[in-house]
Amino acid sequence: MTLDEERYHRAPERQGERRLTRTMSKQVAYDVVLDCLSRAPDEVPRTRALIGAGEKKPWWNSLFGLSLAMLGTYGAYALGWGVYVLLQEAPRAVAIACGVCTGLVWYVLMIAAGISLGNRLDRAGRRDGLVHRGTDTVLACVRALEAPDAERAGLLQEVDALYRRIEPRVLLAHRTRSTMGSSSPRRTVARQHAELVAGALRRDLCRVDAEPQEALRDLAGKLVTVCERYAEGRVGRLLPEVDLEDVEPVTLARQRLRETVHMVGVIVAMFCGALAAWLGCRVAGLPEGLPLVLAPVVGMVLGGLLAGGWQRMVRVAELLPGR
Repeated sequence: MTLDEERYHRAPERQGERRLTRTMSKQVAYDVVLDCLSRAPDEVPRTRALIGAGEKKPWWNSLFGLSLAMLGTYGAYALGWGVYVLLQEAPRAVAIACGVCTGLVWYVLMIAAGISLGNRLDRAGRRDGLVHRGTDTVLACVRALEAPDAERAGLLQEVDALYRRIEPRVLLAHRTRSTMGSSSPRRTVARQHAELVAGALRRDLCRVDAEPQEALRDLAGKLVTVCERYAEGRVGRLLPEVDLEDVEPVTLARQRLRETVHMVGVIVAMFCGALAAWLGCRVAGLPEGLPLVLAPVVGMVLGGLLAGGWQRMVRVAELLPGR
């Protein structure tokens, strides 16, 4: 019996208790996954307890998100218009492009600051997020493991998407679990261990294309151990030493620096694309009007896509209101 069939047959039939139904189905699915990985449910009692409790969102989450979107939109409009007014002596297309880019940068910074503040205020979600996202990744790994070769491609994309959310939580496990003070000497050891754990998980993920069966099983098994030990508070021993041999650590500071440099490059490329498009239209001798006004916007989008790719542009689009 497959994982989806097992969830369907064992899920309770009480349609009125939707949250309980989703919780029970995930519990049952996780038990089936443990059986597939030759692990007993008694080995992970704390993980199963957190799954049974469910993932709760704070009551103020929607209100906070709406207020943040309104403030970010208003601030982006005000800053963009201000830049446009300051650059009135410049060509109109360049002023429009600069205003749009300034508003976009402000909006992204506001959303990033709001997400960071919301995560700090939601202590329970920040503390238990690694377990919930980790178990989701385990389920996705086993679904991809059981799927036929023709259907595995889409499921592997789901594994990649979930892994991108779990790796930063592994690197920050020594902070989010709240088992040590900010000045504790244990933090350095726990941080170095987390970097090795992230390296071991990434190594298994990168083996998926060459050895899909073994890599998915190893990745799921390691995540089961990581989730349980994290739930126990053992952030300095998320994985045994044997799993960390010959592993290249993933450094959080290096990742953040690389991502910051890349995003700065994307913003510069957007400005350059807008300017190049405007100059190209002027050299081509296009008449004044709508094409000349829209050209910098098109150049800005193309410059961002070429420098940052679709994924970063999609992430920016997801931050816009109504998404």
